[in-house]
Amino acid sequence: MRYNVIQWVILALLALILFTLVDPFMYWMPSMVQMIALTVAAALLAVFAGAVIAEKGGDEREVQHRMHAGRAAFLSGIALLTLALLYQGFTHAIDPWVPLTLFVMVLAKLSARWYTDRQN
Repeated sequence: MRYNVIQWVILALLALILFTLVDPFMYWMPSMVQMIALTVAAALLAVFAGAVIAEKGGDEREVQHRMHAGRAAFLSGIALLTLALLYQGFTHAIDPWVPLTLFVMVLAKLSARWYTDRQN
């Protein structure tokens, strides 16, 4: 129970930092130091939340749950980045990070599948 609360608190904190960093309503004009601090905090918290916090050993059922969560996250990322690529393509302003991220996600998945298939 306590572990789930920590996960949700970290998720809420990450959402708040990312929302503040993006500032969609142009509410404030942060200084360069504030932007750097928010960017570093967002990056560190994202890495911690994505790679460290939810990884524990367990039985086969827990491994299966983790695999389903990873698949849902991957498919959500692919869907959102594809929508971003379509939108930016129609507005003729493609940010190079969107196709690069799509490529790296697909490459990582195919590489991992190739590696595990070779091991078996």
